[in-house]
Amino acid sequence: MKPSDKSPCVRFGWFDLNTQSGELRKQGIRVKLGQHAFKILTVLLERPGQLLTREEIRQKLWGADTFVNFEQSLNKAIHQLREALGDPAGNPHYIETVAGRGYRFIYFVQESSQSTRKPTRKLHSCAVLPFVTDPANREMELLGKRIVERLIDTISRTPGIRILAFSTVQHSGENDLNPRQAGQNLLVRTVAVGEMIRPNDELLLHVELIDASDGTQLWGAQFKEHYADVLARPEKLATRISDQIRPILARTMRRRKRKGSKRVA
Repeated sequence: MKPSDKSPCVRFGWFDLNTQSGELRKQGIRVKLGQHAFKILTVLLERPGQLLTREEIRQKLWGADTFVNFEQSLNKAIHQLREALGDPAGNPHYIETVAGRGYRFIYFVQESSQSTRKPTRKLHSCAVLPFVTDPANREMELLGKRIVERLIDTISRTPGIRILAFSTVQHSGENDLNPRQAGQNLLVRTVAVGEMIRPNDELLLHVELIDASDGTQLWGAQFKEHYADVLARPEKLATRISDQIRPILARTMRRRKRKGSKRVA
């Protein structure tokens, strides 16, 4: 489905791209995008799921008669595009780098006028949503953010488990979606959610791991810590949570792979 075929607006994930005005918006908010980064995103969207070689990009953006430092200009444009999308190269959600060859758009493409999403791939195992805290307590909100960031960092280092970057999920909680709806929107199989409260000098954190396909709980636990200790070293609590979540994610992935193998057979 090519953006120019019908509507100038193309939706993918939280983003809307208007190919006529050159605007990229995330949940209605305009995202700054350079000219070359915009052109690269447009040509990738024209061929979702297909490899676009670096040579093809050069021809489309600069042509044969334009003399520029192509490698440097392309690398800079790709970097700007990833920054705008919150899409790290090591754990991509939208654009996959094919080493030595080019790039591939791996998310779904949806024209803004349509309601059906068509995924090209569903790569990610899990998303950790921002923890629920008292909105009036800015310190608690920042502490919850630090724990989630470190939890994602720790899980991302586990072989075989793919997890969305914090920059991708950080605004998910603003829409008051339930975990199942959030998982479907983010195209992930499992969602981790948590709620933090602070009674006196203690911190109570309840965390759940939920199957986004049916809303069932895969795991849950409550952590009780001294607030000052967590504030000083949030990575310590994040590691404890990760140590319990990772084996469950790994088992879930193995179970799904076995089911997929049986269907193929």
